[in-house]
Amino acid sequence: MTHSGAALPGPGDAASRGAGDVDVSVLIAVRNGMPYFAEQLAALGRQTYTGRWEVVVSDNGSTDGSAEAARAAVGQIPIQIVDSGAAPGKCKAVAVAARAARGRLLLLCDADDLVADDWVERMAAALERYPVAGGHLDETSLNPEWMAKWRPPSTPGGLPRPFGLMTMAFGGNLGIRREVWEEVGGYDTSWRVGAAEETDLSWRIQLAGHEIAYVPDAVVAYRYRPDLRSTLRQWRIYGRGRAHLVARYQSLLPAESWRDALATTGWLILHSVDCLRGSVRRACYMRMLAHVIGQVEGSREVGVLHIRRRDTPAGVAHGVPGPAAHKQAVG
Repeated sequence: MTHSGAALPGPGDAASRGAGDVDVSVLIAVRNGMPYFAEQLAALGRQTYTGRWEVVVSDNGSTDGSAEAARAAVGQIPIQIVDSGAAPGKCKAVAVAARAARGRLLLLCDADDLVADDWVERMAAALERYPVAGGHLDETSLNPEWMAKWRPPSTPGGLPRPFGLMTMAFGGNLGIRREVWEEVGGYDTSWRVGAAEETDLSWRIQLAGHEIAYVPDAVVAYRYRPDLRSTLRQWRIYGRGRAHLVARYQSLLPAESWRDALATTGWLILHSVDCLRGSVRRACYMRMLAHVIGQVEGSREVGVLHIRRRDTPAGVAHGVPGPAAHKQAVG
């Protein structure tokens, strides 16, 4: 059951969703997201959007009071809560939320981040012009300055292009028309590794012929992992995910070679002295090492070679079908 007074609709049942009576559905998957989840709900309660909208919280088996925080928001924001505990994992939790959502426009954000007060308004406006939109990640508001020095910015004036191939929109700040979501099937719930599902979805959207617009004024404050240990764990997972992407998109990506692996190994050996050159340089080196370790692990899991410190130069695509260009900014 949902906690907004209505039974959970069946998958694909447009009539039971009440399609048309809501314009925008904000989807949030949460599993033990407190205390930050309560802050995100409060931010959604400050939205300037005046259209018909709802928040769909997909509780993925929380035991820390996240579900209770969502229920406490009933009456303050238009919210329904669905139980996705039987389908563990972010991709499956979002899929459950999308099936319950009634809006023609779907907005995705994460439970531990903080949307700007006009985020829904900005995203909804962008989706009237473009089928898919990725917003800007503010990486300064919620994170200490010294931590920001450990990692490169996520949206430095535009959306990233992993491997130099196609644009990628982050799942924590994503807008998509329902018909496009359903056409491509949403997140692929078969992914075994986190972090790669966002790139995979973005690429399938573009391979289906849809462009992804960058919306710099649709801002979400992105929260980093709280310490170096958890940051390294995250970047190790990122590395594993990249290898899985290489396995899936081999026909579109440049050939991998042992030369890349040897060059990366040489760089790690040469720069190991960075561990003795201050805390920031040590953290940056360890982040790169964790990323490469993840690539090695992922390569073994999927039987491909991907050990590379740097992407193909930005702006270079390799035989990618679909639109001739992908929109970089919405003015």
